Amino acid sequence: MSLYQDRSEVTASVIMGFCLIIGLAAGGWFIGKGMARFKSDTRTVTVKGLVEREVKSDQAVWTLGLRRASDALPDAHQRITADRDAVLAFLKKQGFPDTEVERQPTRTVDKLARDYGGQQNERFRYVVTAAVTVKSANVDLVRSATGATEELIKAGVILDGGNEGGPANPRFVVSKFNALRPQLLADATRNAREIATQFAADSGASVGAIRSANQGNIQIFGTDGNDESAPFSATSTPAKKIRVVSTFEFELK
Repeated sequence: MSLYQDRSEVTASVIMGFCLIIGLAAGGWFIGKGMARFKSDTRTVTVKGLVEREVKSDQAVWTLGLRRASDALPDAHQRITADRDAVLAFLKKQGFPDTEVERQPTRTVDKLARDYGGQQNERFRYVVTAAVTVKSANVDLVRSATGATEELIKAGVILDGGNEGGPANPRFVVSKFNALRPQLLADATRNAREIATQFAADSGASVGAIRSANQGNIQIFGTDGNDESAPFSATSTPAKKIRVVSTFEFELK
């Protein structure tokens, strides 16, 4: 191999290496610009939108429980029947139509026939229970009727209050909640955008489109402040406060 050929090969290698270096540098520059542009395009801010609205219950569920005890089963049933008739007459007097009043089945417990055995010193052998349930959209009428039950007590009707700490009685509910949901979520979105706009203004940016959204928590509170979101909350009041807290991610320009 001649000296001339050696020099040519060295020169070609140098040129090729130089081009490779330039190519890598250029590629890195373009990649860097692309990454910077990508990061700029995906600047976001995450905020929570809050909305609270006062609403009135549109349905009431009121159960009037009855209980009688006796050593003679016919006597216990006769008494519970008389009590139920008195309750039905009371509800009719209060103004409830028959379509809103439902009789619940009668239950009888024989304490001496229980699997785990009865106490010999128990006063009465038979316990008979029954109930009448009112389901009405007239919330105000239910409220006034519950305050008039003293009339039944004076007539000798024994109202069974149920277990302490159980579901509220009567229960006032918002049955048309799903009809309110779209507007509540729209208000929460508007509130979140206002917060995001303020944040963007402080940082010299503007708010763009929503990148992601989470409906978040929807809670119902009574006027006493207790959370009534559970199906059988411990308390219930006619006036409600619905609270929606949703999470949104907005683009920043």
